[in-house]
Amino acid sequence: MGVLKVAMGIVYLIICLALVIIVMLQDSNEGNASAITGQSSESFYGKNKSSSKKAFLSKLTIVLGVLFAVSAVAFTVVIAL
Repeated sequence: MGVLKVAMGIVYLIICLALVIIVMLQDSNEGNASAITGQSSESFYGKNKSSSKKAFLSKLTIVLGVLFAVSAVAFTVVIAL
C-alpha cells in the first residue's frame, strides 16, 4: 500500500502543477466586461474559436480540473485505508 500512496501522490502533484501552469498561461478576461453592457463588437461564438489557443487551453483546464477532483477523492480513499 505504501508504493501506491507514493505513486498517487506523485501523480497528484503533477496534475496540480500542470493545472497551475495552464491557468497561468491563459489570457485574462478583464476586457470582456463591455460584453455585459452590449458594447462588444465580437459575437459570442467567434470565428474558428474551437481551433484557437484560447479554446485549447480552456478545454485542457476543464480536463485537468476534473482529473484533479477525481484524483483528490481517490487519494483520500487510498490514504484512509
